[in-house]
Amino acid sequence: MMNGTPDFKQIILDQRSKLNNSEWEGTTLDYLYLVKESPEIAQFAPGRIYNMIMKYGVEDIPDELKTRSYDDMVRYKFFDNKIYGILEPIHDLMRFLKASARRTETGKRILIMVGPVSSGKSTIASLIKRGLENDDTPIYSIKGCPINEDPLHLIPLNDRPYWENQLGVKIEGHLCPVCQMMVDNEYTENGHVKWEDVSVVKTFFSEQRRKGIGTFAPSDVKSQDVTELIGRVNMSKMTRYGETDPRAYEFNGELQVANRGLIEYIEILKADVKFHYILIPAAQEQLIKSPGFPQMYIDTLILGHTNQVEFDSFKSEKKNEALHDRIYPIYVPWNLRVDDEVKIYEKLIKESDFRNIHIAPYTLKLAAQFAILSRLTPSTKVSSLVEKMKIYNGEITEEMRKQEVDVRALREEGRAKGEGLTGISPRFIINALNVALGMKEDKQCINPIDLIRSLRTNFDHQMGIEDKDKERYLAMLLGEKESVSAEFKDIARKEVNMAFISAYEEQAQSLFDNYMINASAFCRKEKVQDMLTGESSDPDEKLMRQIEELIGVPVNSKMEFRQGLFVHKASLLERGLPFTFKDYAPLKDAIEKFLIKSLKDLVNLTLANKAATDEKTKKRRQDVFDRLITKGYCEHCANTLLQFISEVLRKES
Repeated sequence: MMNGTPDFKQIILDQRSKLNNSEWEGTTLDYLYLVKESPEIAQFAPGRIYNMIMKYGVEDIPDELKTRSYDDMVRYKFFDNKIYGILEPIHDLMRFLKASARRTETGKRILIMVGPVSSGKSTIASLIKRGLENDDTPIYSIKGCPINEDPLHLIPLNDRPYWENQLGVKIEGHLCPVCQMMVDNEYTENGHVKWEDVSVVKTFFSEQRRKGIGTFAPSDVKSQDVTELIGRVNMSKMTRYGETDPRAYEFNGELQVANRGLIEYIEILKADVKFHYILIPAAQEQLIKSPGFPQMYIDTLILGHTNQVEFDSFKSEKKNEALHDRIYPIYVPWNLRVDDEVKIYEKLIKESDFRNIHIAPYTLKLAAQFAILSRLTPSTKVSSLVEKMKIYNGEITEEMRKQEVDVRALREEGRAKGEGLTGISPRFIINALNVALGMKEDKQCINPIDLIRSLRTNFDHQMGIEDKDKERYLAMLLGEKESVSAEFKDIARKEVNMAFISAYEEQAQSLFDNYMINASAFCRKEKVQDMLTGESSDPDEKLMRQIEELIGVPVNSKMEFRQGLFVHKASLLERGLPFTFKDYAPLKDAIEKFLIKSLKDLVNLTLANKAATDEKTKKRRQDVFDRLITKGYCEHCANTLLQFISEVLRKES
């Protein structure tokens, strides 16, 4: 440190030293010893990618997030905090990579991710590319090879069974034309190839330096040439070396660049069919044909992506039938969980210039709810799309309490209907959020009302939405029932009510204590003793049922509910933890609903009567305002919320 400033020169030297230490050069013989010690350095590209992802670990996920056909589904930590809500596509991808790593026929196909815009297809590809660049498992290649060839390809075919047994690896492939020429000219004496002396270097994946990572995007069919995939003759060198000399050929096509790693094929189905037929042998036999040379071996994962419309058109074309069996599609729908959708928006906002603007509670949640509602398909298993949305999000609804809903069957049904492949995209929501953030930049705050207005306006600037769909989406946004606006009213009402309850927390605790005394006596089959008079009486069944009915506890389950409460209490006390009305969610919910019912008139009086000047009412209003501030509201959005509820109450009175 110099005067509090880091020593940048030293930092640069340290970083350079690390890079120098990572460099390595030796012979093929040296490389054999390295492989013997660490066979993973000679693994095939799909296995390398699979193991790279697995290094980060996995974790179990709740059964309700799985469908019956995905019982073995887990969360792959490699993708944590980067993409959200697409567990099934990620699991499909890992299944494919595992099959590819084992050299099965399933894995020798062209992998295509199919889904709507902004579903995460290109993000998955980008994450894998960055993962390869940052992976600490080294790769080694023949020095001077334009395609970073594996030195094991130097081993003669007849000798390979021995070396496979010795090294514990599978050896596939043959030398590229450049390496073959080098070996013939520089390492052959008296008809004997001294392949063990060929120079080998450590290689690093880099998309920028075109090492092991290729990217291909189709352009104008008329001007684009297949040489972008398989390389081309350098006319300036051809006059010097001749047409069939590999030194005259530029082995810099994207498939060659991607050897040992990955090629991302953007909008793969927009390309002319001639580009597809190059991919078939590349995927199935790991071979490509360059003009004037034998077939060249490449080891790469072909990862394409396209949208649903292009894929449906491709499937319907008879001329593409030869390709259909060679393609492994993975469907990447939009996310269907509200909480995960919120994380998407939070991530995008954090990366924008609006990251310092305050966002009122529930703003992003309501945006997510609108997006998810638009993506869901109706089901007879639940009463509404809103109910389905909440179930998918893991919320315990009144409907869930009253009747058991098979969440896995619900997900299976939705998946079969293509749920998540149509609807509102994250990009649509983000555009609306950005507009709302920009408009409220002076106030440094946006709230759900700003959001709903911006979403409504955004339809006027969005292309590609048919009128019938627009009408349906607006109903989901602005409708009186089963809509985002209706949800906001309920949320706003609850937030304000809860603020009142918090201000009267003693009442809540007192009601809880009263319930516990009566429930305990009921379970023990005892009388309740009045603390003031000493008189004994039967437990207050009316009070208990008034509270229990508010959360849907049926009369024939009351004993089970009450006993479960005391089991939970005992568990907390054993661990030295306190037990209040906030510590048992079902009962907390019931007590809050009971108090809200009794506070309704007080809420109306306090908020609707803005002109009230008496100190008691003013204090109540200020208490509620202060409670909202502690829950994450700023002064601006707290005032907006109270004004909104006041208007709602006025209309209802």
